[in-house]
Amino acid sequence: MELELKVRRRIYDLIRTFPGIHLRELERRPDIVIGSLQYHLHYLEKKRLIYSFKDEEFVRYFTRDRILEENEKNILALLRRTGCRHILINLLQNEGMNNGELSNAIGLAPSTTSWHLNKLLRGQVITKIKNGRESHFVLNEPERVAELLICYKESFLDSLLDNFAEMWDLKKARKKD
Repeated sequence: MELELKVRRRIYDLIRTFPGIHLRELERRPDIVIGSLQYHLHYLEKKRLIYSFKDEEFVRYFTRDRILEENEKNILALLRRTGCRHILINLLQNEGMNNGELSNAIGLAPSTTSWHLNKLLRGQVITKIKNGRESHFVLNEPERVAELLICYKESFLDSLLDNFAEMWDLKKARKKD
């Protein structure tokens, strides 16, 4: 009943496909005017089909068919940012990288990389380890980050992530042997 309207079904399906998507991203994808989109989002929340989560900057939307823990919502919100996602993928592959190494690996300026690293630090997804004048970064929950990346990899449309997923699966298969 709640998803009979084509536009409402499309919004719900987008949120299901892209968990953690925010309002402006939703607005760009189905070409729905903002007022109508907000109305349907409010309706879907009222009917308890979706729920929202506020991070530092955005209200992000999730479907209720898979309830995520607070830290999983936080990680997914950060994974929606390409720079943060690429940093996390690199840290999964090479734990303990510093800002310069990460900057080179992801192709962003050191200042931009630092901005993303600070977001990840505030979100408690990574930890900074000081070694003299140099800082290195490690993931707090590498398995959880990897699981979320792989579980929702289709929603990111990222070739770096595709390569990581293949490598991670091989690594897990070797551990079982």
